[in-house]
Parts: sequence; structure tokens; C-alpha cells
Amino acid sequence: MRSPTQVITLVLFLAYSCIASHGFTSHSRIINSSSMTKKLFKKTDMVRWAKDDNNSDEDNADNKQQQSINNLDIFGQPKGKERRKFEDEGDIRGSDRIKSCIPYILPLIDGDSFGRFIYERIPPLASLDYVLLRPFVDAFRAVPFLSILLFMTFALAPQIFRDSLSREVRFNAQQAVLIDVALIFPTLIGEAIEGENVPRQLLEPSTNFVWIAYVSLVVYSVTSCIRGKKPNGIPFISSAAEYAVGPF
Repeated sequence: MRSPTQVITLVLFLAYSCIASHGFTSHSRIINSSSMTKKLFKKTDMVRWAKDDNNSDEDNADNKQQQSINNLDIFGQPKGKERRKFEDEGDIRGSDRIKSCIPYILPLIDGDSFGRFIYERIPPLASLDYVLLRPFVDAFRAVPFLSILLFMTFALAPQIFRDSLSREVRFNAQQAVLIDVALIFPTLIGEAIEGENVPRQLLEPSTNFVWIAYVSLVVYSVTSCIRGKKPNGIPFISSAAEYAVGPF
């Protein structure tokens, strides 16, 4: 027979064992539950991060695509692209420099009459005009429609012979044609007031202004071509010539 003290001690030990075992099991379950929760959160975070990475990659791709689109000009060419370098360190090379100068004979011939007052006041300039330009002016006046034929040649030939002419030559041909077109308006005004009693104090400065303006444009263009530089600095006219020539 066991004594009451031993029985009580045994009961307390069994009770403590049961409680300890139940507590350990509960603690293990809590730990397992906590670890499962952590794993679940970790998987959720990984999925969320993966989605964020995918969204970030898509946004970056969209931004790069939009940026690449914004970096294109109206012709689909990259903006700010470094211009091609030729061996002669210019935009116009070789024989194209001379070819680019030829079309500017057209505005010189059609606008020669605007320099009559300047030629009167500066005889050396009149002599230079008589030697270099007057033969062409007289020939064009003697042959009907020759001026129109030359105009159509410089306006259409660069587009017809696109493959055999460089873009720089075609650009200068179009620019020379546009300078000649700009002379139409003062020419029409001069023909409208011809025979009228217009004071010379008004007629001379107006005529001189037209001559100085178009000769300055021609001199700028020709000297730029000779130096191998593209004369694309004329407001409005150069931009219109670029549009007329196209991107290639």
C-alpha cells in the first residue's frame, strides 16, 4: 500500500505531465502555425514583389518606347542625331559643292532688275553685273518661257533624279526655287505700279531693299555650299525646302 503522500505526489506528477505535454503540443502547434503563417506571408510578398517587378518592367518598357517615340522628328529620324561627318569636314562634299551653287543663278536672273538704282550709285558693281550676269539676263529675255523652263527644271528635276543627286544638292535646288518664288510678290507690285508717277524717294529704297535681301540670301547660300556647309539657316525658306526634299 502506498501512503497518501505518495499517491498525492503521483497524481500531481501525472497532472503536471499531462499539462506539460498539452502545453508542449500547443506550443508546437503555435510554432508550426506561426511558421506556416510566415511562409504564407513570404509567398504572398514574393508574388506581390514579382507583380511589382513585372509592372515596373512594363512601365519601364512603356517609358522607353514613349521616350524613343518622343526622340523622333517629323521624318521619323532621331532628334539631335550627330550629323554625318565627311572627309572634308562639311555637310556637302566633293563636286556636290559646285552642283549646289548652280540653282542660285535662277533668283539672280529674275531679281536683277531690282538692282538698277544700286548699279547707278555703285558703278563697279554695275560693271560686275554687266560682265557676269547680264548675258544670262539678256538670253532669258530673248527666249520666251526660258525662265519658266529653268524654274521647272530646278523645281522638278531633283525629285525625278532623286537617286542620282545627293540630298544636299536637292535641298539647295528647292531653296533656290523658293527664293525665286519670294521674288514674285515684289515683281507683281513693280509691274502694277509701272508707268505710275511714284516718287523716287519711295521707289528707290523699296527696290534696293528687295535687291539687298535676295542677294544676301544667295550670297549666304553660295558661300556656305563652297565651304561645304548646308545653308539651312534662312527662316521659313530653309524649313520649307527641308519639307519639299523629304527625309531622304
